[in-house]
Amino acid sequence: MENPYIYRGPVRTPEMFFGRRHELNEIAAFLRGNQSVSLVGPRKIGKTSLLFHLMRPQVWPDLGLGLGKDGGILFAYLDCEVLGQGQHEEILAFFAAELAAALDTHNLEAEPALEQAIASPSRLSFENAIRKLNRRGLRVVLMLDEFERLSTNANLDINFFNALRSAAGRYQLAFVTASAMPLIQLTYSSRSKEILSSPFFNIFAQVFLGLMPEEEARQLIEEPAKAANGPFSSEMVSFIYSLAGGHPLALQIACFYAMATPDDPAEIERQTLNELAPHFQYYWHNLSPQEQSTMRQLSNAASRASSDTTLRGILRDLAQKCMLVAESGSYSYPSKAWASFVAQQAIPSSSLIQQGGLLTGTRLGTYEVLELLGRGGMAEVYKGRHPRLDRTVAIKILPPTLAAEADFRQRFEREARAVAALRHPNIVQVFDFGDVEGAYYMVMEYIEGVDLGQHMRDHGPLTLEEVRPIVRDVAAALDYAHSQGLIHRDIKPSNVMLRPQGEGGWHAILTDFGIAKMRASDTAATRTGMMMGTLNYMAPEQVRVSHQVDGRADVYSLGVMLYEMLVGELPFHGDNPGAIMLAHLQQPPPDPRALLPALPEGVALAILRAMAKEPEERWPTAGELCKAIESA
Repeated sequence: MENPYIYRGPVRTPEMFFGRRHELNEIAAFLRGNQSVSLVGPRKIGKTSLLFHLMRPQVWPDLGLGLGKDGGILFAYLDCEVLGQGQHEEILAFFAAELAAALDTHNLEAEPALEQAIASPSRLSFENAIRKLNRRGLRVVLMLDEFERLSTNANLDINFFNALRSAAGRYQLAFVTASAMPLIQLTYSSRSKEILSSPFFNIFAQVFLGLMPEEEARQLIEEPAKAANGPFSSEMVSFIYSLAGGHPLALQIACFYAMATPDDPAEIERQTLNELAPHFQYYWHNLSPQEQSTMRQLSNAASRASSDTTLRGILRDLAQKCMLVAESGSYSYPSKAWASFVAQQAIPSSSLIQQGGLLTGTRLGTYEVLELLGRGGMAEVYKGRHPRLDRTVAIKILPPTLAAEADFRQRFEREARAVAALRHPNIVQVFDFGDVEGAYYMVMEYIEGVDLGQHMRDHGPLTLEEVRPIVRDVAAALDYAHSQGLIHRDIKPSNVMLRPQGEGGWHAILTDFGIAKMRASDTAATRTGMMMGTLNYMAPEQVRVSHQVDGRADVYSLGVMLYEMLVGELPFHGDNPGAIMLAHLQQPPPDPRALLPALPEGVALAILRAMAKEPEERWPTAGELCKAIESA
């Protein structure tokens, strides 16, 4: 029996979304009146899941919302993680690109003004696009998840936020922001008051998302189990609710283990507490010393609160953070799991690791760290050595920002084990992995050679004869990995190492399996909807982050890489990321023969099929693409 309780992040299927009727109705009422909304709630409380659910067409009739050829509300979702370092015009282009993608998703006619706003982003072109959409009867709602990242973007000034405020006042345009901190607190934290005192921050109605009421929590416990033909007993439902309370993540975890071991409550509790521990550590270490002291001495603090205004404020803040429940003027822990964790924090913790970069000449576990080989957005790679085995290795150090995620250790170990289990001559071998004082690392075989991207920068385009063996090796690696249930998600030249072989030949080795997926904070898919991959090579379904991604996304990326290897440039161009996103979604792939007339027709058609917009229209496997290239 399949276990339905798999979600540790955003819920991506409507049948697994439960409750939140009050919040959904409240937000919908505001949006019908073109009122912007600030959704506030602590980490992992379900803000992104609610935004995703609000965008599902099947829920619109009940909420008085709708969208069709005659108009309605056009939702566009943006994860502000990708906007945290963007410039003013670049972010407006992203807004326009997501709106264009939303039109495409709902099979609505494209809007030329959006394409102009992407190609030449500015305040005027963006507002013109909103005006044109409004004239079509479309009211625009931009959903800005992880809004803290945008509000603290050092590249933005007061003019940017004032422009958003002006557009919202003049057009049918509303914003829904999601953040752990209320906007009023964001306004006066770390940034210049001049910048964040923009009237933009005054146009929002606040909706707070907290713990689920007991009725909704019990529904989340009971309904998926019933649908899976394994209903919980009433005693088990009560046990799970007592253990997890109304926290949706804790409920998913407890239910998952209850489905796995339904007759062993002690084991359910042990497994649940073990998986929740890193999340709880994250919450705990983000509390002030006063808040930690109050949590450890709750009964004493609650009794003194009536005469201590400061203590009353601390208790209210802890309840808003979902770490306490307020009932009839008293406070209690929201679940047995959280109470058990707090009980273990009797002595103030001093174990919070101060993380920093590793330097050449240090040791990482049993490995000597030698010279730095390269640095990218995801990791640093060092040449290293295992002294006892006298083995030269490559050590990939993952950034501390990933380790700050409460559930990262479990995701890291799960993905690293899966990658280490791969045994294929065209996939880099992972020997070891672990963490030392907060530094997470993977130890891999050291490959003497150069990556394909650097090779093309040094030598230009490749001939078809040079390309065929490289594609053969990469395709073999992908077909094997896909057969083991792993999707790469980030096929690009820099992830293909070329080891010299024979007379001027190359042995291609695919690297970075599993690394992209480790960026996600939920086990089922992606981090709060964040795109995983590299935009220039990304399949349309990866751009539409809510869509399922399978091995055919890697086939698409391999097709893009093939085009670039032969032609010497990428198939899609744009002045900004939004334009490239839109090209992957809407523009037909260019025929490589336009720039390379001598290319055999069979090769050109094989590449074009690999880059088909719809996965079912592509080659079903990388091997099939390779055969087409070889036989042409």
